[in-house]
Amino acid sequence: MRYAETGFNLEVDLARGNIERVKTDPRLSELHLGGLGTNARLMWDRVGPEVQWSDPENLLIFGTGLLAGTPAPGCNRTIVSSISPQTKLMAFSMMGGFWGPELKHAGYDKIVIRGKAPELSYLWINDDTVEIRDASRFRGLGTLETAELIRQEVEDPNVQISSIGLACEHKVWFASIEQGRSSASRGGIGAVMGDKNVKAIAVRGTGDVNIAKGQEFFEFCNYVLDYIKVRNENPIPGVMPILAGLGSPQEM
Repeated sequence: MRYAETGFNLEVDLARGNIERVKTDPRLSELHLGGLGTNARLMWDRVGPEVQWSDPENLLIFGTGLLAGTPAPGCNRTIVSSISPQTKLMAFSMMGGFWGPELKHAGYDKIVIRGKAPELSYLWINDDTVEIRDASRFRGLGTLETAELIRQEVEDPNVQISSIGLACEHKVWFASIEQGRSSASRGGIGAVMGDKNVKAIAVRGTGDVNIAKGQEFFEFCNYVLDYIKVRNENPIPGVMPILAGLGSPQEM
């Protein structure tokens, strides 16, 4: 049994319209830990130094952290990795929110996207059912409007959606991927998503995430929450308010 991670990635070839559920090597997490490290390893192994950001061979990887989908406070992070249009080097951006945990509960640690869709499309993940759907009617729409229309289409208000707006469609180098109140903005990652003709990735998951020593883990999570409350009620003079509000360990 794998703990904290599902042990599966979702591999999507947009050009061929092919989708595969691929079992992952547990040693990758042992060597590289969470989403950032394992994303970087995939990029290193599969994207050559000659590949440009707009080449079909460039990957766009959405990788969840090891603790995403668990009660650990502040750990529901998703790392989006690719070749940056700004630097022409491997880059990553990070977003919070509920999209990453939803992906975990759908049964996947990562989505690895390669190729380019022939038409504007969106990816619909509903546990084991995964489809590449037409998104032409969403062209030119903003991220919030796109997300709401997709929720109406799939008839589920609880779907979590990462989407792009007009700037990404036009491959603006500082455009961002948006979901909920969070975004992946660094490195022009949104331009890569637009170049691949992916308007959105909608996810609904109903599975569980396995946790080792569950009771001890939950007790420690409650301890951290208590610590955050104490720091919030007892701010430290001279410390930035955001750190005081979050109860960051950097205050200590």
